Amino acid sequence: MQKTPTVISPAELSESKNPEFPGGHQAFVKKILNNFQTGVLARLNISSVKAVASFVVEKDGSMGDIQIESYENEIIKKEFLKALKSVNTKWTPGEIKGEKVRMKMRQPLIFRLE
Repeated sequence: MQKTPTVISPAELSESKNPEFPGGHQAFVKKILNNFQTGVLARLNISSVKAVASFVVEKDGSMGDIQIESYENEIIKKEFLKALKSVNTKWTPGEIKGEKVRMKMRQPLIFRLE
């Protein structure tokens, strides 16, 4: 019988070190926004975006299990997912008691097109 890997939420742990994106959270958000194609939104007269994604930072620092949890329409979901999947930069993985672990993260995306 195969075991299911444990995914640990940073909020649940007191002796943990959260995953870190090189350059910090602002650098991560900037990378997402740089990869998010807004042209299709403009053509469809979509002027604001609200969505929330979750993903796992793996032990090797890669992002996996990327999911869009909430979104306003399918176009936003598709573009947010593409933008996240195109972030190839590895994270510094989370740790518990000095051991690298998989950690689930959430990322909201909220902006207006002007």
